[in-house]
Amino acid sequence: MQLSTHFDLFEFELDGPMPEAVVPTYQKQCQLQLEPIRTQFGQPVVITSGYRSPAANAAAHGVSNSQHEATPIYCASDFRVKGMETNLRPVFDWIRENSELPFDQVILEHDPQAGTDIIHISWSAAFNRRMALEGETANQDAYQNWPAAQASA
Repeated sequence: MQLSTHFDLFEFELDGPMPEAVVPTYQKQCQLQLEPIRTQFGQPVVITSGYRSPAANAAAHGVSNSQHEATPIYCASDFRVKGMETNLRPVFDWIRENSELPFDQVILEHDPQAGTDIIHISWSAAFNRRMALEGETANQDAYQNWPAAQASA
């Protein structure tokens, strides 16, 4: 099932099938966040994690009540932009500084062992705090609020 022009439902079900009630929430995320990111950078956006059941979220070291445990009100995805896997800072900076994207959280996560980055982004129908954070993948280290993260980088 197509969620938008460039995104299919199966990309967001890497950790198992999502409930039918949250499919429209992921459609909104694709339309309002992921398609504009793809357009801005001219490269495919590769989903590394979308919907997670509570058990899958725990296995991924996700925080309790993670927005990956989507509801009809909010959802979250982790992604990479093809060709930029080792440095997603330009994407992170564009999202938080220059874009008009509605987002609740955007987190630039670094995997020091693999030398790669991912971005976590969440969408909410109820609130969009535009909170920007930075840290290590899988909550290996506490996230820092941005721009405080820049000072320590």
